[in-house]
Amino acid sequence: MTQTSPQSTERLSSRQRRIEEQRRKIEAARSQQRRKRLTWLAGIVVVVALAVVVLILMMPRSASASMMRQVTTEPGTHMDEGSPLTYSHRPPSSGMHYGTLPQPQEYRMYDTPLTPGRWVHMLEHGAIVVLYRQDLCDDACVQQLGQFYDSAPRSNLVGIRHLTITPYQDMDHAIAVVAWGYIDEMDQVDLNRIMADFKSKVDASSAPERGAM
Repeated sequence: MTQTSPQSTERLSSRQRRIEEQRRKIEAARSQQRRKRLTWLAGIVVVVALAVVVLILMMPRSASASMMRQVTTEPGTHMDEGSPLTYSHRPPSSGMHYGTLPQPQEYRMYDTPLTPGRWVHMLEHGAIVVLYRQDLCDDACVQQLGQFYDSAPRSNLVGIRHLTITPYQDMDHAIAVVAWGYIDEMDQVDLNRIMADFKSKVDASSAPERGAM
C-alpha cells in the first residue's frame, strides 16, 4: 500500500489553498461586476423614469371630451306667446315653444330666468343653452359661466355667439348644457367640458331649423 509522505500532504494542502483563494478572487470579481451592472441598469431606469415624468408634466392637457347624451326629442310645436307649455324631460331639450323668432340680442347671459318658450326655440335653431340653478350655482359659479360665455366662439352660420345662459330651477343638477335633443348635466362648473359640449353641438345638423335666425 502506497503511503503519502508528510511533505506531499503539505504541498497538496498548499495547492488546494491557492486554488481556493484563486476561486474566491474570481467569485469576488464576478460579484463586483454584477453589482456594477445592476447599479448601471438601475441608473438607466431612474433616468428613463424621470424623463417620462418630465415629458408628462410638459405635455399640454387635452381639453375635456364632450359628455352630451342624446334624449328623445319632442315635437317642436310653435305656440302663441304666453301659452302654457309642458315637457316630458327635465330640463327640456326640445318640444313646444313660442313661435316668435329669437332676435340676435336675445342670445346672451341672463341673471333672471328666460322662459323655456324662448330658449327651446333657440335650440331649434342650433343654439346651445346653458342652464344653472341659482340655489346650487353660487356667485363664483355664475362668474365662471360668464367667463365661458365671453370665450365661446361665434357661429360661422349666423355670425353671432349662438349661446344663451340663463337661470332655470326645474332640474336636478346645478348646471345643464342643452342642445336640441342632447343634454349634459353636472354638479359644478367644468369649463373645458362645457366648451367641448358647446363646440360639439352648436349649429349641429340635428337642430331642425339649423342656421335660421
